[in-house]
Amino acid sequence: MFSVRFTRLGVSVALLVGAMFVSTGAAKATPAFAKKEMQKCNYCHVKPGGDRNFRGLYYAANDHSFEKFDNEFEAKVAGVKPDTLGIEAVPTKAEYPPKEYKVPKALNFLMQDIEGKPAHLGRYEGKVTMFVNVASFCGNTPQYEALQKLYTKYKEKGLVICGFPANEFGKQEPGTNEEIKKFCTSKYNVTFPMFAKIVVKGEEIHPLYKFLTSKKTDEKFAGDIEWNFAKFLLNRKGEVIARFKAGTKPDTEEVVKAIEKALEPEKKE
Repeated sequence: MFSVRFTRLGVSVALLVGAMFVSTGAAKATPAFAKKEMQKCNYCHVKPGGDRNFRGLYYAANDHSFEKFDNEFEAKVAGVKPDTLGIEAVPTKAEYPPKEYKVPKALNFLMQDIEGKPAHLGRYEGKVTMFVNVASFCGNTPQYEALQKLYTKYKEKGLVICGFPANEFGKQEPGTNEEIKKFCTSKYNVTFPMFAKIVVKGEEIHPLYKFLTSKKTDEKFAGDIEWNFAKFLLNRKGEVIARFKAGTKPDTEEVVKAIEKALEPEKKE
């Protein structure tokens, strides 16, 4: 009888100790917010219960929410690698998290990627970026192939192509984000960043495309999007430097030359 009670007591003690570890932030701790976000403690802390790294600092500064958190962008702002955890994710920039992000205006937009995750365009600062409004059932849809070839050829030099599905022209992008992703990856092997479907023209126009097409914000390249696969080219500083019509194929000489020129190393005076 005594041995049975002892065993039960041992189990009870073990459970009690385990609970203490959880509540005090020891090695196996799972604080409420970490449990809520389905993450381990070192995702946000130098060590469980210790000082916060860049994710923990973001979480504390944004109403204890990761709803608008882009790991890649925030890591860049904090001056650390996106995949680091614990102490390796401690910001190298003293001003993190900033009160206001210093991002080029054309890149200062929080989007959703094709899987619905937050993606801040500021992650592409320092890259040469092309924005393209895409569609799956258009005469211009085969441009996906040329866009992918451009991306494959120049991505190591700093080119990023961003595809924004839109259904404003001939209703030629009727599918869900999941269907769009399946289509462009299976048919054209697209590996460049694709984003959730947005509106690029009209009353419900997305702020990004309102910025790109408005004379107040982009006077040189302003004007409504005319059809699927219109293209905006941005330099490494996030400035819009060219616009190509929807029917202009991505592998034409004028497009390729503009990209190559933008990719050239900046000349030091």
